[in-house]
Amino acid sequence: MAERYTTPAEGTLDWHVPLNENFDKLDTHVELRDAESNIGQYDPRAGSKFLATDTGTVYIGDGSNWNRIGSLSASDSSVSEADDGSLIAPPGDVQSVIDQASKSHTWAQGPSRTVKLVSGENYFPSDTIKLRRNVRLECNGARIVPDGDFNVIEMYRGTQLVDPFIDTRPVSWDSAQVVVGASDASKIEPANRAAVENAYLLGDKGEGIGLQFLGGSSPCSMQVASGSISGFDIGIDCYANGSDTSGQGDWSNGNRFYGTLTDFRIGVNHRSEGAEVSGNVFRLMVQPTDDVSEWLWYMEDDPRSESQRGDNSYVKGSNTMLVYPWDTSLFMENNDYNDGGDRRAPIWYLGKGKNYANSMVDLSGTLGNQFIVNNSDYPDRNGIFTYHGGKVTGTSQFSHPPSYQPNSDSRMWHDDSIN
Repeated sequence: MAERYTTPAEGTLDWHVPLNENFDKLDTHVELRDAESNIGQYDPRAGSKFLATDTGTVYIGDGSNWNRIGSLSASDSSVSEADDGSLIAPPGDVQSVIDQASKSHTWAQGPSRTVKLVSGENYFPSDTIKLRRNVRLECNGARIVPDGDFNVIEMYRGTQLVDPFIDTRPVSWDSAQVVVGASDASKIEPANRAAVENAYLLGDKGEGIGLQFLGGSSPCSMQVASGSISGFDIGIDCYANGSDTSGQGDWSNGNRFYGTLTDFRIGVNHRSEGAEVSGNVFRLMVQPTDDVSEWLWYMEDDPRSESQRGDNSYVKGSNTMLVYPWDTSLFMENNDYNDGGDRRAPIWYLGKGKNYANSMVDLSGTLGNQFIVNNSDYPDRNGIFTYHGGKVTGTSQFSHPPSYQPNSDSRMWHDDSIN
């Protein structure tokens, strides 16, 4: 550093002259970084370098113009490697670096190579980022904003996604931010996991999907995700996208999410094209909004007629939610089952079909089965529970009246249930 810059000697009268020369040198020694469209805002001093953060293109100034000299690409010779052996993926090059990392190791069941995004950068992918097998992607606070309407990240087996910050609010978008189990992935299972850690997913209220556990060409089974999901049409989507009900079929089963859901239309959704959605577990802190929120938990109807149902298709069973639901009165504005009277809107829809053994544990201790619209063919094997059994005993210091009135005909469920 001392050889590149001049330090004025003690007592120098014109000490400002060498300092100004140092600042002039900094203009060429320090790399400029910005979006490529903003390059015209910078003076192309001779020898100065400009890196386009959205495309990875590198320019060198000649005193009059910026001259393109290349791009940060994912060839073996050009990818930056950290001291710990991880690969650095600059904006514009994420997929190619992931592909290189995936090809470099093929033997491991778990992630064996780490790719890191650059902290503080904005990434604007023009297509889905496919997190290939054996890769751990650390996002390090980088913000990902898709340049179009597509799934932002799709995960394959043997992968980890750490600290993703995805923001689809600036764009017109209606897809899924993170898909655990790409449509062409092999079986996602505990031995070949696809884990999401500390996600921060932001979307417009009522648009798109935050996190999806996707069973399709094979099961999405027993995967774990955590984080904060804010906005969206559906916060968490458990989707069995196929009709194969065999043991290695198209299930979405045994998956778990721990974290916070806010500002959604539907908090957790279960849907199927025939295969089972079962055994999924959620531990949530939930805050709805009166702008769009309709349901905390929604299990779609079996689309077949009653005479066609009864087999093992379209099953949604043994799913469990442990939840502290804040401000459930905010569901009243948008829920079609709200009658505007002294009963609050229901928060859980159980659709027609073989939907059974599903449980909600209400950590607030204020809800009951009358907050379920229960249209299941097996209605009695579902319910909302509290840790005090629905009634506080042993103290006279706590009294909380129910937030609903009893059904007139003494049925357990919401008054508009078909059961």
